[in-house]
Amino acid sequence: MTTIEATPALLTNQQLNTLFQYTIEAYKTFEKLAENLPNPLTANMFKQFAADERAARDLIEMKIAATGTARSRVTLANDLAFQDILEGDLSFRETTEFLIARERTMERKLAELGRGATVIDRGFVVYLGASKRSHIVELERELELTKLDRDWFKREDAEARLVRGPATP
Repeated sequence: MTTIEATPALLTNQQLNTLFQYTIEAYKTFEKLAENLPNPLTANMFKQFAADERAARDLIEMKIAATGTARSRVTLANDLAFQDILEGDLSFRETTEFLIARERTMERKLAELGRGATVIDRGFVVYLGASKRSHIVELERELELTKLDRDWFKREDAEARLVRGPATP
């Protein structure tokens, strides 16, 4: 039996633009959550996520420029869910579950791209995918905390609650 080895391909214009658009939407969501949440621990986490997405956006822009592809707007699935998060229409638990699902989806897409990528692109997608994985881990922690306290994202006393536990009357 003869096997045919697939030739690795460079990232396409469509793939780069999808990554870019996702990064922009994620940045806006994380930045808005960082600005609006009273819980300093959660707000700081989202602030760091926004910084990660800015760095990813810059890398993707550099990649687009290096490949000479044109940037174009791509419609993402669940754009309305991002809007619901920004408007506060989802519970904190629903928001966290959605963000975990979204980051997992991107992590899987990046892993898939990495398997078929050239040596030139493999490091690029591995770097971006690892960022998604780190976000998932931290979001899973926040999900567990929202299960213990549905108002976790509102807790201005988050540090004290973690150290001392809930106040007893």
